[in-house]
Amino acid sequence: MTDIKVPASGNIRVWWALPNAFANYAAPTAAEINACLDISDSISWNDFDFGLQASNTIDDPAITALGKVSDRGAAQFGGGISLYYPAAFGDASNKYSLAYDALDAPRTGGYLVMRIDGDEATTTAANGNLVQIFKVITDGYAESVVGEEAFRYTITFLPQGDLAVRTVVGGSTPIITNAAGTSITTLSVATGSKTPLGCTVGGRKYTNGVAWSTSDPTKVTVSTAGVITAIAATASTTITATYENATSSNTDTLAVTVT
Repeated sequence: MTDIKVPASGNIRVWWALPNAFANYAAPTAAEINACLDISDSISWNDFDFGLQASNTIDDPAITALGKVSDRGAAQFGGGISLYYPAAFGDASNKYSLAYDALDAPRTGGYLVMRIDGDEATTTAANGNLVQIFKVITDGYAESVVGEEAFRYTITFLPQGDLAVRTVVGGSTPIITNAAGTSITTLSVATGSKTPLGCTVGGRKYTNGVAWSTSDPTKVTVSTAGVITAIAATASTTITATYENATSSNTDTLAVTVT
C-alpha cells in the first residue's frame, strides 16, 4: 500500500491535531478537524515526503506448512515535512509562527490530518471529505535552506501505529442505496439472486467503509462490500449499514423480501 505525490492544489489540506483531538480518530467529524491547527499554508510542497509506504511482508510459516507463506504486515507511514520560518516568532496571530510553536519540539505527539479529496478545494473540512489521519511523534529538526529559496525547516515524523486511510469525514447517518445510487428502504429479490447495495456518508459514496450486517443470515446474507445473497424465502429480513462516528453508531436499515 503506497501513496504517490501529485501536484499541489487547493484540494490538499494538512492539519496538526493534539492527541485528544478526536473521540474516534478513524471516524472524525468536520468540527473536530476544523478545531485543529491548519498548517497547510506553512508547508513547502517541494520538500513534502510524508505519506504511506509499502507494507511489511511477514514470512513466518507454521512447521506444518507445505510451502512458502507470506503475509502482509503492518502498514508503514512516515517521512518529513518542510515548513516556512515565520518572520516573527511567538506571534499568536501568525500562522507560520503557530505551526513552528506546535512542531519544533522533538517528541511532540499528535495526529497529522491530510485531506486528499480531489473534489474539494475549500480551506475547511466538511462532511463527506476524504481524509487520512496518522498518529505520529515529531523526531528530527533540520534547517532546509538552499541558495535563494525560502527559509525552511524540516520536521521528521515517526509513526506511532494508528492510522485511518482514506476515511470519510462523518457526523451524519449513512444512507443505503441501490446500485444506481438511489436511496431505498425496501427491496424485493428472488431466491438465489445476488444484489449489490451501496451506501453514502455525508454525501460521499462509502460502501466499503461501513459495517454491513443481516438480521437473519439463513435467509439473506450480506458481504463486507454490501452484496446481498438471497438464500431462502422470507417476508422481511433487515440489512443494516453502520458507520461508527465519534460518539455513537449511526445506522440505516433496509427491509429485504425474498420470493
